[in-house]
Amino acid sequence: MKFRASLICLALLLAFSAGAIAKVIQVLDGTPVVIRGESIAILEDPSGQLTLNEVLAKQNKFVRFTGEVPNLQYSNAAFWLRINLLNGTQDSLLALEASNTQLDTLDVHILGLNGTKSYRFGDVYPFSKRLFDHQHFIVPFEAKLGENLTIFLRVRGLEQMSIPLLVGPRKQILTNNYKTDLFAGLYFGIMLVMFFYNLFLYISIRDKAYLFYIVYIAGIAMAQASLQGYTFKYLLPNNPYLNHLSVVLFSTLTGIGAIQFARIFLQIKNQLPRIDYGLRFFEGLYILAPLVFLLGWRQLSYNLLDFAALILSFYALYFSIRLSLKGQRTAKFFLFAWSFFMIGMFVFVARNFGWLPYNFFTKNVLLMGSGLEAILLSVALADRINILKREKEISQAEALRISLENERLVREQNLVLEAKVQERTEALQKANAELGLAIDNLKNTQTQLVNAEKMASLGQLTAGIAHEINNPINFVTSNIIPLRRDLADLMELLSQYELLHKVPGNHEQELLDIKKLQRELDYEFLKEEIGILLNGMEEGAKRTAEIVKGLRIFSRLDESDLKKVNINEGIESTLILLNSSMGGKIDLIKDYDPDAYLECYPGKLNQVIMNITNNAIQALHENVSDKRGQITIQTKALNDAIRISISDNGPGIPESIRSKIFEPFFTTKAVGQGTGLGLSIVYSIIESHKGQINVFSNPGEGTTFQIDLPKLQS
Repeated sequence: MKFRASLICLALLLAFSAGAIAKVIQVLDGTPVVIRGESIAILEDPSGQLTLNEVLAKQNKFVRFTGEVPNLQYSNAAFWLRINLLNGTQDSLLALEASNTQLDTLDVHILGLNGTKSYRFGDVYPFSKRLFDHQHFIVPFEAKLGENLTIFLRVRGLEQMSIPLLVGPRKQILTNNYKTDLFAGLYFGIMLVMFFYNLFLYISIRDKAYLFYIVYIAGIAMAQASLQGYTFKYLLPNNPYLNHLSVVLFSTLTGIGAIQFARIFLQIKNQLPRIDYGLRFFEGLYILAPLVFLLGWRQLSYNLLDFAALILSFYALYFSIRLSLKGQRTAKFFLFAWSFFMIGMFVFVARNFGWLPYNFFTKNVLLMGSGLEAILLSVALADRINILKREKEISQAEALRISLENERLVREQNLVLEAKVQERTEALQKANAELGLAIDNLKNTQTQLVNAEKMASLGQLTAGIAHEINNPINFVTSNIIPLRRDLADLMELLSQYELLHKVPGNHEQELLDIKKLQRELDYEFLKEEIGILLNGMEEGAKRTAEIVKGLRIFSRLDESDLKKVNINEGIESTLILLNSSMGGKIDLIKDYDPDAYLECYPGKLNQVIMNITNNAIQALHENVSDKRGQITIQTKALNDAIRISISDNGPGIPESIRSKIFEPFFTTKAVGQGTGLGLSIVYSIIESHKGQINVFSNPGEGTTFQIDLPKLQS
């Protein structure tokens, strides 16, 4: 014990006698302190065999580190780092953190008044040997307020040994690591979304650019996971060798994926053949790296990857600039996206060399840069597909124009066109007939509404239906006049062709006149416009048919008897009719149970949904609060019943009148705005179905109508 105490005193004496070499770090409350070069003394051990006692005897050999962050580059030697600490906090539980997850060995010796504590870390040991379940190396220690400590770190590794060091209260260190993990989780979440999004696009369109982009995204995400220590922590905790290999394999995958993606995306083989040969050379370097690793030359494989990545980055910058100057749109997107990755890489290198401070941004700048690059390249891919689509459409239009110059094809095309016009005309006539029938049904429904309360809401309902129906009708009507004009021009052209067959002889001049007429009529535009007009009329007819279907489902005039129906269909038809009354100011939330089948009178049940929902809409429109209106409609199948819930976030119903709302002629609306029969009829319909209706309401929070109906009316 006397010897150990003497040893510690000697170490502390020597450490503080070398104060001109390294500045003492004072641990204070607040954020952890970044240990900068001015606070670090360093001793190189080329043999890698020095012990702590031997290092203590060589205190005068230590030299002050000149960089911002300790960066020992690539070396086979071991390095000893000496740090002097002064605890300036009341918190005695401190921690030292080394953020480089790729250190082979990290031995830590903490010399204090209470003795020496030594720890051994490194990624050559299983992850379970660490004191904390974190990818960074975290060393706990204790120190009283005002206590001085000397910490010796022995580091060795075959990778670039950039060692960001932090010291501070243990809780703050762990809190910072939680924030780091949260940011990393966000990054990997974004990359996962990009992976599956582009995988879906590749499956859909089978474009190889998407395939290699998927490979690139997977490679760079997994490479970052390996470099950040997540692969070792979660996937390979008991296999350090495979963890080292994963860095090489995923980096290789990233490089090959990036090269193949760039070749296809930028069409480099056609645009820049010599550049393409250079890319094949870099591919060879990436393939060589894992082979070198497997042969046992681990450091050489890292050097190959770093060299290939650095030179390839500038190479990609060079050819993307060349293609951008040539006017290639995709190259501009690629250059923009790649610039973010390059900026991130430069900031990362500058931080390692001490040119920029060590902080959250410089620590995670590679994740930010690669994440932004992945997102922007996805946008670039989408733009490329749009360009190809437009080129294909232009090509198809040109082929069609050439083929239609043949007289026979013109005649056949005209017959097809006339058939389509006839087909669309018949469809429109049928839709108009259905519309007339629907209007008649609507009149009958209005008569029923008068008998059962509906006079109060009839005007609003009719206006909403008219609005919904008038839009597609106006669209169809507006297309008739230009369609008639275009068909007249087309018939004029056809008549010229028919004259050619009636008059024998050479028709060279007549053909020239016909071509001139084609140019005057703008034949290609004429065909295109007819197609557009026919499509528009078809769309208007379809929309009208949908509205008619909704009206039919709502009215249920052909289902006046008990029927087994899906209540969700009736609710949807009712919401179609009430759509315009919401005025775009109310959010509608629907939660339907697909098994919501019951035996009922469909028309009457639709009336229940209409009355309650319309009351909710009116209440929300009258509400003067700033919050946006919201109506929630839910159906749920119970054991022997179906539950329908209609809720709103309006002003609610005061408790004093809640018991009166189902009474006939009771209303809180102004004179002329309501009859007071709506909820009374709702109650009667529910009662006739042997069901129950309950109301839950809190002033200022909204109202819920809950309806329970038996599945069978036995």
